Amino acid sequence: MSSDGHHQSFFPTERRVRAGVIGRAARRCAFLAGAIAALASGAACIGMAAMWTNITGGDWIDAEFELTKAPLLIFIDDRSGLVNDPHLFREVHNTIADNFLHFDVNKSVIPFQEWQRLQSEPGFERMSIRQIGEKLGAEQVLYLGVDHFTLNTEDGAPILRGKFDVRVKVLSTERKERVRLWPQAQAGQKVSVETDPKPIDEDTRPADVVRELGIKMGQEVSLFFYGRREFAT
Repeated sequence: MSSDGHHQSFFPTERRVRAGVIGRAARRCAFLAGAIAALASGAACIGMAAMWTNITGGDWIDAEFELTKAPLLIFIDDRSGLVNDPHLFREVHNTIADNFLHFDVNKSVIPFQEWQRLQSEPGFERMSIRQIGEKLGAEQVLYLGVDHFTLNTEDGAPILRGKFDVRVKVLSTERKERVRLWPQAQAGQKVSVETDPKPIDEDTRPADVVRELGIKMGQEVSLFFYGRREFAT
């Protein structure tokens, strides 16, 4: 007992150690809680930034080339015979024409049937792209030259995987020196699309893959010719 009448602890050092341990543990917990809160806050900030970008419309992307509103021919050139299903051309053509109509790029696309009809005329194979466009009354030609087309990744494998490559150009039908209007590269702008591998069964036929390739290509090509907003993901 102490001189003031209170009991004196026999373990003063232990009490101080225990208090120190508890204090350090509390500080660690507080630090971890703060770190977690900071991480959550950072993730929330990123999420809020993405959401705000989408609310305000996203970043604006200009068209790479502005087509005129005059009659336009969409010409898909497969003179090498790489495509074994002609329905592909219709899907590409219709998808581009629909996008151009929707985004007010060009409402005077020459119908697909007119292009088909001209192909059956004598001497078509000897005509230049400019001559073909001129004959169909187009001021400009959106040219897609087929570079590659396949449906199977391996010969004989029961898997369907489509791949379709083209070179895109915009040509003028006016009789002047500069026929190619876009892009600067003479070879054109390369565009490639493909489909995910799918086993051949009752639900997946080659015609389905061809249709998917055509729509994808039409959408990708269309993007060069109208301004749009890019939304955050």
